[in-house]
Amino acid sequence: MAQAKRVMLIFPPVTRPQDFASQKVRVSIFFPLGIAYLAAVIQKTGKYDLQVLDALSEGDVNDGTPLADGKIRYGLTDQELMDRIRAFNPDVVGVACLFSAMQWDMGNACRLAKEVNPDIVTVIGGAHVGLTPQELIRQHKEVDFLIEGEAEVTLVKLLESLNAGFLAPELNGIAFWRDGKVQHIPKTDYIMDLDTIPFPARDLFNMRKYFESPNSHGFYKKTPYTQMITSRGCPNKCTFCALGAHWGSKQRMRSAKNVLDEIEFLIQEYGIREIHFEDDNITSNKKRAMAIFEGMIERQFNIIWHVPSGMAANTLDEELLAKMKESGCYSLTLAIESGNQHVVSRLMKKPVNLKKIPGLVKQIRNLNMDVRGFFILGYPDETKENIRETINFAREIELDWSYFSIFSPLPGTKSYNTCLEKGYIKKEDFDPLRSFHQSIVRTPEFTPEYLAEIREEAIVDVCFRNNPNLLKYDINKAIENFSSVVERYPHFDFANFYLGEAYLKKGEKSKAIQAYQDTLKSNPEHAAAQKRMEELQAAN
Repeated sequence: MAQAKRVMLIFPPVTRPQDFASQKVRVSIFFPLGIAYLAAVIQKTGKYDLQVLDALSEGDVNDGTPLADGKIRYGLTDQELMDRIRAFNPDVVGVACLFSAMQWDMGNACRLAKEVNPDIVTVIGGAHVGLTPQELIRQHKEVDFLIEGEAEVTLVKLLESLNAGFLAPELNGIAFWRDGKVQHIPKTDYIMDLDTIPFPARDLFNMRKYFESPNSHGFYKKTPYTQMITSRGCPNKCTFCALGAHWGSKQRMRSAKNVLDEIEFLIQEYGIREIHFEDDNITSNKKRAMAIFEGMIERQFNIIWHVPSGMAANTLDEELLAKMKESGCYSLTLAIESGNQHVVSRLMKKPVNLKKIPGLVKQIRNLNMDVRGFFILGYPDETKENIRETINFAREIELDWSYFSIFSPLPGTKSYNTCLEKGYIKKEDFDPLRSFHQSIVRTPEFTPEYLAEIREEAIVDVCFRNNPNLLKYDINKAIENFSSVVERYPHFDFANFYLGEAYLKKGEKSKAIQAYQDTLKSNPEHAAAQKRMEELQAAN
């Protein structure tokens, strides 16, 4: 068995088809918490030479590099990645695979490591690889070991096993090749005391690249900002969620003191002014959540924060919201998902009472916090009428912003199995690179083409035409949100047009004219922009 003295942990670059270039779906840089935690536990042993490489942030993430096969690469090129691996000369290369869209790049990074040196042991981990571990490792012969679920304990034991010459009997949650066959030991052990894990090894990264990145995951108001996580897992069992397979069936939480100590460290060491909590459900335990928020106030952190991946609406109440506001929360994104109670409760198995959402939104607005919502269109066994109900619901509750996504069935989830059983998808339909943005579900009710059209209609109707800040609340917030979209996607004619409408309503005619001109530049046939320009010219 190979020796393991030098370990390299890689967050892979991003490769996409040309029609999914960053101009259509932006490429986001975010601090790789997963490999930073792994680096911290490896550092703590003091036994290994260690290097981390974020191959996305260290390369071009704006224009990308065209590849010969019609794809486009963001981050380091193959040659640059091989040069980095060769320069460090690792015995073991570990590659992260958080999402399905990362699967190809994960496999490619392992392949490149083997090209540099066939004796390098390749290990993969992350939320996506644990969904179908045996199937995935069979697809990637360049992978030696797959770690299922959280990897801090497992990776260290695997390194020890490689050096000892045999696999430790207590190893679990791994898949590997032996005598040409895949062996799989299911995940049974989880870290129950998360306070025993050291803080992520941020000192190994160039943190400035993440603190002020314009291509952040989500949005931000102050810099420097950073991500952190205070718990693992979620008590809910939503049928579309893949994270239960990664974190286990029980949510585990860091103590409030441990969380507060990390925030204090980030403020003192890096001057952090904004935190993005990446928890799946940070407020599921109200007592602990209150202790964190009260501690942020008592320690006078004077920072702001939000939760980019969304919050569980059923956990929020007036007392908790007030404490969140006082501790620095400025935005909440509610994971609502559907405007039909049957779809939410029976199909998604999500504990949300839709009757309480309008009142909750008003409470958040009254506290002067930004309020947003996540919605899924095209869930298996919902109807076109249900989809319309979701769009109408999103419009009526007057969110500052609504995020509409097309349902993507992830392998290993209950909703994926439902789609297979009912013939809504075929296994070969699943394309990790595209599936999150492009529907593959075809039911008696709707087609992928219909979902693409209805999603675009929903975005224009709810986020722009009937945006509550444009119509009656805060015109400056409407301008801020529309400008953010235009900055990222300057070719969106509808975003430019409604930015013009917002400026016009505010009385800033010169800026409105520029926005209408940008609209016509993107779409010369845009009738409403033509009419506005004629009206403004006639008024002069």
